[in-house]
Amino acid sequence: MEFTGGEVYQNEFDPKAYLEYFHFGEGSVEDEFLEFILKWFCKIFTSGVLKGGTLIDIGSGPTIYQLLPACGSFESIIATDYLDRNCQEITKWLKNEPDAFDWSPVVKYVCQLEGNRETCAEKEAKLRRSIKQVLGCDVHQSNPVAPLSLPGLPSCQMKAIITEPIGVL
Repeated sequence: MEFTGGEVYQNEFDPKAYLEYFHFGEGSVEDEFLEFILKWFCKIFTSGVLKGGTLIDIGSGPTIYQLLPACGSFESIIATDYLDRNCQEITKWLKNEPDAFDWSPVVKYVCQLEGNRETCAEKEAKLRRSIKQVLGCDVHQSNPVAPLSLPGLPSCQMKAIITEPIGVL
């Protein structure tokens, strides 16, 4: 089996198509996975076991769902991805741009899992304040975020499981 090189993904992966295909709450194939992973992330992060200064999400993709349960447990979050387009998609959401993906069904679900302690608008604002950087990342390099370097070790590194079909190019 031959793997597709990074350049192909950099040129051909369409984050918008990916997000629409796996849109939560509309009976997509992603619903069960998101419900499962979000329940566990909420359980872990609301327990207080994982908390601290900085959380680095390795390979965020164009998504923020995995960061919603964590934003109350860390002072800052750094989202990273290999693809520039994925970083741009997260940045669009951070800046609340009109063409950013609508994460409100996922935000609502996370708020429900957390007992509706905050409104969806409050949760989104908290995550936007928590994400301090969106960086390119190549885990094959000795410094994955080159030319930048991160000061010190993060409190936590995470990577949501990749279970989606990769054939959404």
